[in-house]
Amino acid sequence: MNIAIIGSGGDGAGMNECLYNLCKNLKSHNVVLFNYGYQGIIDNNVASLDLKTLKNERKNGGIIIKSSRSSEFMTPNGFKKCLKTLEQHKIDVLVVMGGNGSLAGAKELHSAGINVVFIPTTIDNDIEASDYSIGFNTAINNAVDFVQKVNTSMKAFDRTCIYEVMGRHCPDLAMQVAKQVNASFCFVSTSKKTELVNALKQAYKTDLAPIIILQENTTPADELKEYLQQKFPKRDFKVAIVGYVQRGGVATSCELKMAKGFASCASNAIKNKQFNKLIRFDSAKNEFIPINI
Repeated sequence: MNIAIIGSGGDGAGMNECLYNLCKNLKSHNVVLFNYGYQGIIDNNVASLDLKTLKNERKNGGIIIKSSRSSEFMTPNGFKKCLKTLEQHKIDVLVVMGGNGSLAGAKELHSAGINVVFIPTTIDNDIEASDYSIGFNTAINNAVDFVQKVNTSMKAFDRTCIYEVMGRHCPDLAMQVAKQVNASFCFVSTSKKTELVNALKQAYKTDLAPIIILQENTTPADELKEYLQQKFPKRDFKVAIVGYVQRGGVATSCELKMAKGFASCASNAIKNKQFNKLIRFDSAKNEFIPINI
């Protein structure tokens, strides 16, 4: 069998572990790795990597075969180029590691007659079909570490800090970080500023440096800071954007375990020719299940 693998969209720790285990589990087949996701298929950009190299990289964040968001893939001509490259390599199944945008691309390829297997990899944890996506646990861990370190300085000056975390339009990351750092308030899309004000009034009774976790794409952090400064003129407010540190670093042990599980389930599906599947994690059953795309 000829199997192609790409990483697409945003990166997350654990992708290298998943890639390594996919290649190891499928080593009896011909595995083709494309750099830069869908764009790499369009450009026929094949990566030359052996298992030893992949093993050495497996715990690191990012993805060794690179990733990208391809605008060309979304054009009719770019899509045709992608199909042509896959046909040239006689690919029997394409494995896509990515988020929502990458899943949409996989579905388009499936509709065009390409066999696909999709593995959720996004720190946003916003693939609705799966309870977990690769990168989520490490992103939480990195954000918590950031907040805890910065807030020691906030406490020294009795400052209230707004920490903006990633997540796009999904509140999961913000809520988990808020829980672990014992934040006074977690501001998500459904939150109201009046609720935050009331929470701070209570927090200031015992804590002069309360933590506010803000989900990105809800309200601008600087605007929220100015709003709070007007409500609490005697308090000092700061903003800290947690940023790309959430994506990087060494994957947590939990992440490595999850990535290996996704790879194992995907590999078994491919070996059994169960194509056009999304590999989901069912937290209730604590197992990985291939479901139809």
